[in-house]
Amino acid sequence: MLYTSLARAICLGGMVLFITACQPDKPSMTASTAYTTIEPQQLSQKLTTSQYTLIDTRSPDAFNGWTLHGEQRGGHIPGAKLLSADWITRDLPELDTAYQRTGIQPDQSIVVYGYDREQSTVVANWLVSEMGLNVAQISILKGGYNQWAAIKDNPVDHLPGYHSLVPPSALNEQIKNNPQLKVVEIGWDGGKGNAYRKGHIPSALYWDDLEFEHPPIYELNSVEDIRASLLRLGIDKKTPVAVYSTDSIGAARGASVMKYAGVSDVVMLNGGKNVWSAAGLPLDKGWVQPIPVEDFGVTGPGDAGVVIDIEQAKALRNQHDGALISIRSWEEYVGDISGYGYFQKKGRITGALWGQSGDSAWDMNDYHNPDHTMRNYREIEAFWSQWGIHPDSMELAFYCGNGWRASEVWWYAQAMGYENNQIYSSGWMRWKNDPANPVSKGDITREESLQDWRIASGNQSPGVLAAEKVDVVTTH
Repeated sequence: MLYTSLARAICLGGMVLFITACQPDKPSMTASTAYTTIEPQQLSQKLTTSQYTLIDTRSPDAFNGWTLHGEQRGGHIPGAKLLSADWITRDLPELDTAYQRTGIQPDQSIVVYGYDREQSTVVANWLVSEMGLNVAQISILKGGYNQWAAIKDNPVDHLPGYHSLVPPSALNEQIKNNPQLKVVEIGWDGGKGNAYRKGHIPSALYWDDLEFEHPPIYELNSVEDIRASLLRLGIDKKTPVAVYSTDSIGAARGASVMKYAGVSDVVMLNGGKNVWSAAGLPLDKGWVQPIPVEDFGVTGPGDAGVVIDIEQAKALRNQHDGALISIRSWEEYVGDISGYGYFQKKGRITGALWGQSGDSAWDMNDYHNPDHTMRNYREIEAFWSQWGIHPDSMELAFYCGNGWRASEVWWYAQAMGYENNQIYSSGWMRWKNDPANPVSKGDITREESLQDWRIASGNQSPGVLAAEKVDVVTTH
């Protein structure tokens, strides 16, 4: 018996060695490979004369505009696509989707850059070993982004409001250096804060969703009640606040509610609690007891530049340059599913344009990178444009079922520099509860969607269709 087992092991081991020996050579993630080097001056010429894809291998926060590694100017080289080396070394899900979003063609020239050659090589090697590109297609920018940014005539691009999406390293420094800062974790388990108790960012307070919204369809509480709850947390209109949750959808909901109530200085951790841990930063256990304050400093209605009610949503739907934007899955938009276990009514607001979201009521992957940070904003703009959504020339109100997904997209729109948009927070659930409100079901094309919007808004301008030829990754 022992002899048989040993013989089998030897045979299997030999087979493994034979198979391994026959495998084609693939570059490792960090092994040095003979990629062509391109000088910044050469790349500057390519920006206007050559067809190629430019890949930024740094973090999403560096891409957005944060100066995290001594660069003289934050941001990225114009036109660059984001494919972070960190996603690859951590082998995150959705890498294939991130690759598809770059638009790389099989025979296209690629220019890769990061902070250094090693970071660039991680991505270059992955493109060769996993995506089948040829080494000869790929060049690496000499000196990386820092050398590019140091040349004052070289253009850089950045997310206009990048400071509203904070990387973990910057938040950690703010916690250390700003004693006035309140860090708040948003949760939704009836006030228990179980996830918070198991591990929260040091000094963070807990704010449950029932402090600002109520069942059965989770509409917002009165603004007076929201302000009273914030006072119990020790927050008034001037308090600097940094918000996070286990995922960005909760953080954005809480952050936007704070802005609606009148808190002027609110930022959000980009990517949720996991990015904090992935950065090697510690979590505390237990409960941090807030110290209440007495005067919020603002009275009267909430900020209508953040949240609008159903009557305002109806008026915007019929406005010549206005639109309601459905931040829901395609299946929800066409009425195949409701999206919620506690609300079974299906369909869409007639004339609402589709702004995508993800595959479920809690999935925002259409707006996320593999690490759940905000997706490249140029790709978001391209999709919006393709579906007739033009935030620079239209007044928009984002909605979903009851405001959570819409809040995240509203937050990103603000970071992108668009101000003429709000959240229709009561969303599909309040709209569908009134049988007099127009609703539609059934599959629909982009052209039909735009036509429904034209009828609702009264806008017959042919220019709205001009962007339909935009090439962007989408399945509909």
